Amino acid sequence: MENLERHHGRVFSTIALLYLITAIAPSAVMATVCEPWNTESASNSSLRVGSVQVNVNDVFNNNLDAENQPIHRLANQLHVQSRQELIEAQLLFSQGEPFDADLLAETERNLRSNKYLRSASVTPKQICDGEVDILVETGDNWSLIPSFNFSRAGGENRYSFSLAELNLFGRGKSLGLSLDYSAVRDQRVLLYQDPMLFGTNTQFSAQLQDNSDGQAQVFEFKQPFTSLDSQRSWQVRVGNSEYVQSLYDDGRVVNQLNVDNEIASLSIGASKGRQFVRKQDNGRNVNRVFRWSAGWSYQRQRLTANARFPEAMPVPERIFSYPFVDFKFLQPEFIELSNLQVMESVEDIDVGHQFSSRLGWAAEALGSSKDSLVATANYAKGWRGGDRFLSLLSAGLEGYVNDDSIENGIAKATAQHFYFVSPKNSLYASTNLVATNKLFELSQVVIGGATGLRGYPLNFQTGSRRARFTLEHRYFFDWYPLRLARIGTATFADAGAAWDKGEDPQWLKDVGVGIRIVGTRQADAQVLHLDFAFPLDETDRISSFQFVVTAKSQF
Repeated sequence: MENLERHHGRVFSTIALLYLITAIAPSAVMATVCEPWNTESASNSSLRVGSVQVNVNDVFNNNLDAENQPIHRLANQLHVQSRQELIEAQLLFSQGEPFDADLLAETERNLRSNKYLRSASVTPKQICDGEVDILVETGDNWSLIPSFNFSRAGGENRYSFSLAELNLFGRGKSLGLSLDYSAVRDQRVLLYQDPMLFGTNTQFSAQLQDNSDGQAQVFEFKQPFTSLDSQRSWQVRVGNSEYVQSLYDDGRVVNQLNVDNEIASLSIGASKGRQFVRKQDNGRNVNRVFRWSAGWSYQRQRLTANARFPEAMPVPERIFSYPFVDFKFLQPEFIELSNLQVMESVEDIDVGHQFSSRLGWAAEALGSSKDSLVATANYAKGWRGGDRFLSLLSAGLEGYVNDDSIENGIAKATAQHFYFVSPKNSLYASTNLVATNKLFELSQVVIGGATGLRGYPLNFQTGSRRARFTLEHRYFFDWYPLRLARIGTATFADAGAAWDKGEDPQWLKDVGVGIRIVGTRQADAQVLHLDFAFPLDETDRISSFQFVVTAKSQF
């Protein structure tokens, strides 16, 4: 009996051991195998999105000695950080979907376009059993912006006070109040923008103005094409404005008109998303995107003489009420650069083809003042020549075509050229050309201190044509005070003229030097321009130099 029990014990132990081996073996065989990400893997069409980790970083990195001063720690404590769900809602991919490296790059660009973010990266980290684990990392900007701005251009001063929160409660919404005092008008503006209304893809904006010469209200609901693969869009926009428009001749106000505008528009758009064309040498795909939209636009403008110039006799009313069709073609080819138009940030530059157009029929039977074909067209393209050259071209046409001619016809083109001597040292050249035909009363072609001819007063020349040329040498300093602002310099020369058809242009030239300052941790930071410009022509009529202080979106 004892031998039998011992035999049964051996059998039981053997069965248990075999069961254990059987249970463990599949686990050993199925153990997760991971390998670091490499660019060659991007062409593997069988990969899927694995885990997605989102890290939202504060304004300053207190782990760095240079960003661990009392001012940096206080800023982080007072700052309301972007919510993780705000970033997650903007991702163009999710776990389990087919992996697409282009979607990662597009997501990164979309995130960087947010004013409340100073940086964004979307990086594949590793491949585990055919799934790509992705790290999304963002850095916040300081989004509560109290500011006082002073600018001077062409001998005219401008002051503004504002308080804006561009990332309200860390949810990406913005609310701002500004007071702006200039030679033209005083403005009080309340602005609200919500990029995800009630957690949806619907965007809402409202702008209310109470000005010294009138008021304005504009409301907009829209769901735009949020990615290259978006297939639907829509927009509803209504508004009205009242103001006084000044008209100039040789820098002097020669007429003023009271303006009352009403606008309304509705459109619906469709697209098939990206259509693959070819693969570049760097492994990136080149795609094409075709977008169509149709809608209705209503514009009513009433003009009356101002008390200062009661003899003015403008066309009393113009109404354009018309259906339209929009077409847009994109062949995006993005490159990443720094120290191009701003400082201390990655700039996404599209050097691919961009074309858009609109055709509408404004008929009297539909409520318009006269029968007119409404036409617009715009084109942009860039060229990169190695690491040192970059050229950007944009051009546009617009006008109202009727039996007589083209009214309010405007043709314009701008070419910009960059030569990068080094990451801190570059040369810049630009050309701007404008030609018009039968402009409406409120439109003028001007050139002066605020329109690129920095050595001259505002609106110093007027006409129906304009040409402007600029040369600049730009230098970017390494100095980074408290890691709050970057500083650069510019040495420049401008030349240009505005004239009427049939006249010879009277060319004006100036030279000067300037300082550029940009806050690198501030949402919607603009580049502060401090320029000393010296006119080389007409010096007997104007000051021997102009001190121009302006805030612009570009260097």
